[in-house]
Amino acid sequence: MRNPLIHDVPAGTPVEEGYTRVWEHYADELRLLDLKLRLLFIRRRSLAPDPQADAFRGMYVSEDEFMRMVGDWDEEEEEDEDPELGFTTSEIRRLQAEIAARKTASAKRQVFLPIAYISSVFALNEVEQSLVMLCLAVELDRKYERIFGFLADDLTVRLPNIGLAIQLVCRSPDEMRAARLAFAPDGKLARYMLAKEDAEPFGRSLLSKPLSLERRIATFLLDTGAIDQELRSMAAIHYPDEPLDKILVHREVQEQLSSFVSFMAKPRQESEAAVGVHLYGLSGSGKKLHLRHACAKWGKSLLIADLRLVAAEADLFGQRLVRVLREARLHQTALAFTHTDILYPEEPDAGARDRLRTFQDELDDFLLPIFLLSETKIRLEWESRTRVWLEKELPVPDERERIALWRTFGETSGLSSNNNWSGLAAKFRFTPGQIRSALDDAAILSVWENKEPSAMLDQACYRQMRHRLERKAVRIEPRYTWDDIILPDEQKDLLRNACNQVKYRALVYGEWGFERKLAYGKGLSMLYAGPPGTGKTMSAQVVARELRMELYKIDLSQVVSKYIGETEKNLHEIFGEARKSGAILFFDETDALFGKRSEVKDAHDKYANIETAYLLQKMEEYDGISVLATNLLNNIDEAFLRRINYVIKFPFPDAEYREKIWRATFPKETPLSDDLDFRWLAHKYEIAGGNIKNVVLSAAFLAAEKEEAVCMRHIVSAVRHELQKSGKIISRNDLEDY
Repeated sequence: MRNPLIHDVPAGTPVEEGYTRVWEHYADELRLLDLKLRLLFIRRRSLAPDPQADAFRGMYVSEDEFMRMVGDWDEEEEEDEDPELGFTTSEIRRLQAEIAARKTASAKRQVFLPIAYISSVFALNEVEQSLVMLCLAVELDRKYERIFGFLADDLTVRLPNIGLAIQLVCRSPDEMRAARLAFAPDGKLARYMLAKEDAEPFGRSLLSKPLSLERRIATFLLDTGAIDQELRSMAAIHYPDEPLDKILVHREVQEQLSSFVSFMAKPRQESEAAVGVHLYGLSGSGKKLHLRHACAKWGKSLLIADLRLVAAEADLFGQRLVRVLREARLHQTALAFTHTDILYPEEPDAGARDRLRTFQDELDDFLLPIFLLSETKIRLEWESRTRVWLEKELPVPDERERIALWRTFGETSGLSSNNNWSGLAAKFRFTPGQIRSALDDAAILSVWENKEPSAMLDQACYRQMRHRLERKAVRIEPRYTWDDIILPDEQKDLLRNACNQVKYRALVYGEWGFERKLAYGKGLSMLYAGPPGTGKTMSAQVVARELRMELYKIDLSQVVSKYIGETEKNLHEIFGEARKSGAILFFDETDALFGKRSEVKDAHDKYANIETAYLLQKMEEYDGISVLATNLLNNIDEAFLRRINYVIKFPFPDAEYREKIWRATFPKETPLSDDLDFRWLAHKYEIAGGNIKNVVLSAAFLAAEKEEAVCMRHIVSAVRHELQKSGKIISRNDLEDY
């Protein structure tokens, strides 16, 4: 008696035609499954021919059934004993041969068959392929849920278990024993194909474990080749026929990458080590664009995954990584990981080491090309030698290249060529991506502020900065102009010359060829030396305002450390963040930190000298502007002075300059009394500009309290308090005129 749930098998289609559609192939596979289910039903029926035994199925085992279960299984003997069983077995063999022939014909006609495809890319054997098709059956036709429940003696069961699956796909005990290996935890089926249970029920055997396809595999086999739904937030696939932006800089890197992928396209021996490439460069340097161009020339898709998102939840990192690798295999893409830096923290803990080990182990089994992208150079300490790593840097474009990028992108954005592209290129060491983002931001800000886009470029550029200078520095908003600072012409000329060195960098270093002569030291360093209050900090603000650059005053309390090596570490962090910001670094009171290198008498002297040498090194490497201020020039080492571009001495102001400072310090809106005698004040009190500023402000508050204009009485009173702060005693004779 046949099982009423299993249908007869219709005649097959001519083999030479192959399959024209996926569903034709699935229909044949389901017919084959129906035959295998019929065969299994016939065998089970032969074990329990007694109708009364059927009533106690699962609770009663007859003697004949027991002998069949523990004895040897001879398929040929079974066929001879049961004609129906023999007929079904022959039909299975015929249909299997027909399906194999049609699949071969389909492959020649390049008809895409998902089952055949994943079997190829994951190297599944015939048994594993049959197991995947068995699990897919419940997704194609719900009748199989009832059939599997019937065969399990439990109609609440809707899925095949491992024991049933092995009986259906295997033809001999030897095949059954070998098939059990396919379900190993580290096997292909468990890692890539089968769904994982949340919790393993206690006491259940391996053979009773239910089987189902992982949702991504079922979706791929049934519906679409789109990227895994769970990976869309952390990965994307780029296809070779997608439009790409032109490569404007680092063309030599593209040539090298193109040669590399041409080499990778050649057939490789299994014994040969896989190859990976590490590309590093700041955000926007074009790492992904270069890879997409290289893969497009190769005719291969590229999957790019963001490691920050993949590793966002530590306990899910391994699972997400396997999903990414599986997706790359499904689509047969090259694979790139961005932000690889997170796997190599400066001070790794146990979790970071475990994450790195997992990453390396998984990638060792991946034979397709892999690219690791990071903003900084990292040391890829790969424990195994199954993969050889190559590396290439995409540095920030030089000044001439930046000017060309500003001009090209500016024209694309509709900005006129009259903009000061060279000035922007000199101030901001931007990557191509940052330049394009700045121009886009300027267009948006211009609408918000109701101004021309060109007027918003500086603000848009600073919005691109991603740095952490605030941790050890304080940002100063530049408010002073050339008219505010009172200095001799010699000092002002030196300050203007320093500004011009920034403004005309592109001309001198680029067009005039000085860049080829200088391996380093292309930044601008200045030393301001003079007594307190003579205008050193104000001059730094004037330079920053003139160049329209950010100014950061370094907090020395956050830099200097009594612990050996900590000061150098802090300086390294400051200059590293400064490279990202392009800001002016202003070190005040530097004589306390960078004094004369002393004779080495103990370990502290030795390491103090190392700190000074380290600062020299970092200043020479820095391409931006660094300003050092000191009250005592004699405390600065001569070797240090030789490496400074501009040493500007701020003199204590004489009476003539003090009078100018007195007059310039009052805002034009301040009400002033007619009795103000700036000339008398300048000759009477020998105080610096900083003290004069304090006096003027204090006098203004005294006048505001009395609701009067600022007069000499207020100023003289404020002078008395200012001088008393420094311990000076003022006699009545000094104040008798007022």
